[in-house]
Amino acid sequence: MSLAESPQDPWAFLRSKAWSGHDAIRLVVHGRSEGLVSACITEFVARLQRRREAPVELEVLTADHSSASSSGSLWLIPLLLLPGSHVRIDLPLIRRRLIQSYSRVTLLPFLGAWPAWWTLVSQDLQQARFGPNTTLIHHPLRSGVADRFLSSLSRRLGCPLTSFEDWPDYRALHPEASPFPLVLAPNRLSAEMSPPSVTVPLLERPLLRDGLIDLLAALP
Repeated sequence: MSLAESPQDPWAFLRSKAWSGHDAIRLVVHGRSEGLVSACITEFVARLQRRREAPVELEVLTADHSSASSSGSLWLIPLLLLPGSHVRIDLPLIRRRLIQSYSRVTLLPFLGAWPAWWTLVSQDLQQARFGPNTTLIHHPLRSGVADRFLSSLSRRLGCPLTSFEDWPDYRALHPEASPFPLVLAPNRLSAEMSPPSVTVPLLERPLLRDGLIDLLAALP
């Protein structure tokens, strides 16, 4: 049974609408300087496109405006884990721009707002048998809504969290802490960690990569 046909279909509320088939997907990713993306992201796009049999495009936040394929309709999906400024400011602007090229642009919530995604992360933490001192490391965020989001996430995953910028001080107080960076792909912050993390980015973890492909392939 496919995810789309299962009793736990995450997109059941969308299937009640009049979507006509597999629309194109545009994934919003952060990227590195000058719009470069890691190999794990390009591989993810290729796998998802083969599975879905529909166009899958990238919108890279660190690049100039990406070209649009001007197809009929589009799912705009932010592969962003936290409710930072990209989610609050950039995504509405991106949608407004893309509406000029597509007859319909449907913006989904950012990935970090999907319960199904954090269920996958929780399963991965359990199956990989990370120790009790596992500490989740996240991108720095401004206080406010982000604090409540992070507190909720820490409770959900059963692990403490700290930011990359606070990690040195955190580890000085907790030398037994084992870092688990919450990054989809390698970035500057994860590369400069000291000591280096022994875990790979989330899209290089098979359970998470394949589970996310299942979720996205099941979209109408």
